[in-house]
Order: sequence, then structure tokens, then C-alpha cells
Amino acid sequence: MKERLERERPAMVDQIQSSVTDVTGTLQSKFGPVSRSHFVAKRVVTTQHQQGNLNEDSISLYARSHRFDEVTIGLSLLCTLPGDVIERALVDKNREMLLVLGKALDFSWATTMALLFLGAKDHRITAKDLKDLENEFGRLNVETSRSVLEFYQTRKHAARPDSGLPRQVPLHMH
Repeated sequence: MKERLERERPAMVDQIQSSVTDVTGTLQSKFGPVSRSHFVAKRVVTTQHQQGNLNEDSISLYARSHRFDEVTIGLSLLCTLPGDVIERALVDKNREMLLVLGKALDFSWATTMALLFLGAKDHRITAKDLKDLENEFGRLNVETSRSVLEFYQTRKHAARPDSGLPRQVPLHMH
């Protein structure tokens, strides 16, 4: 794919590489490069998930402790979505995807709020914005949110037919 793009649209390659570099730089400046602590977090959270102990309580604790890697990995496992999709949902200025994920997992407002604060700039949200987010979260329907999540899962799996990963049942509810 990359070779074909380089042949057919050489100008786009630089543009795409530049965008990727910008995004990577932004994420690394905010969270640091993928580090040993990330791999440790991945091992811990994956083990927790395999033992059936990854749930709303653990995600909430990680979020309130500002454990970004653990939250990203944990939500990725619970939602069967790639970590980069979860990372984007956490840091995106548009908080809708994060509200949908929280509702689809049937998380409480308190847990969802902890996730919102984790991804917010300087971990701050104005009282008015928080109230608006809570109202929006309250209007969301669990089933509709799960349908949105399934759509994202299908899109991500379709984009990677060669991933070699078995198709997982959406949403592991514990």
C-alpha cells in the first residue's frame, strides 16, 4: 500500500508522514514515548483482564490515579478496539466518543467523569462543560452506544484483514 502511494502520489507521502509525525509528536509530548512503563502496564492490565478482574472499578481507579497507559490498555481490551482509537477518544476535544464508550460499557457517570478528566487538558473541565457532558451522557442509550461501538469495531477489523487476530465478541461485561 505504501509503495503504491509513493508511486502514484509522491506528494501525499510527505504530507501523510508529516501528519503522522505531528500526531506522534503531540502524543509523545503529552504522554512520553512508548516506554518500559507502558509495557509493564500492558502486562499488568492484560493479566488482570485474563483473570476476569478488569472492570469498571479498576478502570475508574486507574483514571482517578492518572494512569493513562492502564486506562488506554484496559478500555482497549474491554471494547476490543485498538489502543490508538482509545487514546484518541481520551484526548479528543470532542468528548462524544468517550461518552459513548462509557455508556456502551454501562459505566457510571462517576467513572465516565474520571475518564473525561484524565484526557482533559491539565485534567480540568469547567463546571458548565461538566454539567453539559453529564446531561449528554444521561441522554445516551446503552444499546445505541453499543451499536456505535460495534460499528467502530467492525470498521477497525475490516481495515485490518491481515491482523491475524481472532474476531472477539464485542464488549466483555464482567
